Amino acid sequence: MVNRNMAKSRHRLIIDSRGVWGPPTPLTALFKAWRTASFGDELELWATEPAIESDVRAWAKKSGNQVIEAAQEEGYMKIVVRITRRGRMKARVSASKKNLGEPDEWKSFPKGSLQIVTLGGFTFGLRTLQPGWRWSTKVKPIAKTESCMTQHLGYVISGRMAFTMDDGTGLEVGAGDAFEVQPGHDAWTVGEDPVVFIDLIGAVEYAKKANGK
Repeated sequence: MVNRNMAKSRHRLIIDSRGVWGPPTPLTALFKAWRTASFGDELELWATEPAIESDVRAWAKKSGNQVIEAAQEEGYMKIVVRITRRGRMKARVSASKKNLGEPDEWKSFPKGSLQIVTLGGFTFGLRTLQPGWRWSTKVKPIAKTESCMTQHLGYVISGRMAFTMDDGTGLEVGAGDAFEVQPGHDAWTVGEDPVVFIDLIGAVEYAKKANGK
């Protein structure tokens, strides 16, 4: 699993998402930090994900915050966002909704796509995988890890897919199935139909923090 460090000084929170590609993405980490930041705080994101600067600028415009610095460092991009009064007020909304058709992030990869929204500390991902998709052939070259290191807590809307864990354990899921898969696995579509499922990215992590564990 890729380590992500977050270290807070008096006015600036450093979010180290270098090497992170799959969810929770660098932009998701930035979003969650914004939810607890104060007016005037600065969020400094370190990331190696392609196109991260344009993603952050689009998010800052939408959320009402301000990008005050974007610089290419040795091997990663550093982007600093200042929390504005308008941005802080938007973070404190007590009731809200989002439509996955207009996501906070939209990521495409060979034979698949991922639409992401974050609400109340939870991140929801709508994944669509086309027939013939397999993590080890389509995503591994991008993620640059031997197996998928993302935990999945999901619900299948349509299609079928299978998982094989690094320890050899196998699992197949289909429409109507809720499932959990730990980091360290391969995955692929089964049959001729696309797979569509909701992935509750970060929900388990959030619950652990809420319980103090």
